[in-house]
Amino acid sequence: MDMPDASTHAAAHVLRAHDEAVRGTAVRRQFGDVWVALVSGEPHEAVRTARSITDSPGYLRVFRLLEGEILVHQDGRSDRAGGPQIICCDTTRAYRLHLPSPFRLVEVLLPHRRLGLPPADTAKLTATGWCGRKGAGALLSQLLFGLDEHGGEIHSAVDRVGGTLAALTAAVLADRLRHLAAEDEIARHDRMLNIQEYIRGRLADPDLTPHAVAEQHNVSLRYLQRIFQEHGTSPARWIRDERLSRCRAELRDPHLDHLPVGLIGERAGLYQASHFSRLFRERYGVTPRGYRTMREPADAF
Repeated sequence: MDMPDASTHAAAHVLRAHDEAVRGTAVRRQFGDVWVALVSGEPHEAVRTARSITDSPGYLRVFRLLEGEILVHQDGRSDRAGGPQIICCDTTRAYRLHLPSPFRLVEVLLPHRRLGLPPADTAKLTATGWCGRKGAGALLSQLLFGLDEHGGEIHSAVDRVGGTLAALTAAVLADRLRHLAAEDEIARHDRMLNIQEYIRGRLADPDLTPHAVAEQHNVSLRYLQRIFQEHGTSPARWIRDERLSRCRAELRDPHLDHLPVGLIGERAGLYQASHFSRLFRERYGVTPRGYRTMREPADAF
């Protein structure tokens, strides 16, 4: 068994002792643009080297152990987690995972743009166990624990489930950053999260523009562009990508098969069918109609 990753962007090489096979299982499911995996296996190590890192968008890998423990090495730190504790690593930098005993875990793979954090800021949070017994950390730990038993019962609004996971993780990260970051950095992160939440709630609005967003949050357009630039994007591109991501999630949902493809685009603010189709194909390599036709059934937990 390879160390299971929900995305090829997070691939890690498994180190095997004495050429023995590593046995285990992994069941994955996608909730919008958030991946969740339930993993079990034997003791082993997995390494992501600098040479295996690409320019693809990065992810935060968040682990919650159900049995056993995990040791994470990244960004010059090492820490272990087990039970209700939570620990993470970042796919944009090299890391090593050590699982010293048989284990079961829940892993969540979150794109950076969902967290309101550029990769440089996650370096302050990786390879450090988070308390899972109080505050927002306890809520996130219990949610991940519940996915083991109830994740397979979620059949609709899966993108909202992914959004909840991302929002709660972002809240935990923000709380931890408050103990580490300068006040202006904390304020910038909070503002970014508020702006992203505002945009996601108004994707269907044809008047949703960077200028309108800046005006709503009482900042200049130049400031808005600067904080998005820290994430390697622009406000306009981020709005477009969120719209396309929402469309992709709805095209994947079999409970929305009764909706015409054009209406899926309109629900996310892409009102011209040809424009929607062109943007979707440029981003995902297939037309919206083709994507809906070729989709595979989601794995069940």
